[in-house]
Amino acid sequence: MSPTLNATSTADQLRIDGSLSDTAWQQAVWSEPFSDMETGARALLNTRAAVVAGPQGIAVGFRVEEPFPSATVFERDGIVFKDNDVEVFVDFGWGYYEFEINAVGTIYEVMHVWRDSFDQSPFGDDPQWTIRNPEVFTFAGDFDRRPESFWSGTHPRGVRIAHRGYDFPGLVAAVHVDGALNDRSQPSRGWSAELLLPWAELTLLSGGRIRHGAKCEIPMFLGRFQQLVVGSKTVTAPWCLSPHGVLDTHQPERFTSVRLPW
Repeated sequence: MSPTLNATSTADQLRIDGSLSDTAWQQAVWSEPFSDMETGARALLNTRAAVVAGPQGIAVGFRVEEPFPSATVFERDGIVFKDNDVEVFVDFGWGYYEFEINAVGTIYEVMHVWRDSFDQSPFGDDPQWTIRNPEVFTFAGDFDRRPESFWSGTHPRGVRIAHRGYDFPGLVAAVHVDGALNDRSQPSRGWSAELLLPWAELTLLSGGRIRHGAKCEIPMFLGRFQQLVVGSKTVTAPWCLSPHGVLDTHQPERFTSVRLPW
């Protein structure tokens, strides 16, 4: 059973600036430290997440320990996960939304729809979801990127249809660096990130299940990818709140269950 994270509620308008200085974040229930995605061992650097439900929508915050914050991807929808980043996935059953952000605030978004439920999804009749669109592709999970593991690692539901051109309507996101970015001359404390997903699109995508005041649980992936330099080599460390047992973020059945506060 996936761990549960309790969201807290606020009546205040959240100021999404990355600093997590609003009172709502001080009163939020912060998660346990993240662990290795595959083994569940405690991550080398501390990462915690919290979820706040307010009048604008659902907000997710991250506190990231990192002595030398860095970012190299500056183009919107660039390959942010090749940097140090934090990630949020929201599962709707028929598919899931993917969000990533690095320490300079570059955002990467994708909407994934399971092929077996595409016709029942909100995008079944959308003419933009066509193979003629270069932003649309099929995807079999992180194993898709590792051919040696592909055949043993495909998800039981099969492939997804993914759209890199999807932008969550009304999304607001920001980061704050507590120290210096891309400067190894002196250590920093780390960085923080926050994003706001407005109720209107959450309600639409969930068929009305996720809405302000509704009592429900939302499967969400809360994760972090960190590039660790070991001698002359760089190793990618995948950390998350709910370990998956495999090196694949795209496993909705293993996401954390976020419980709305009502």
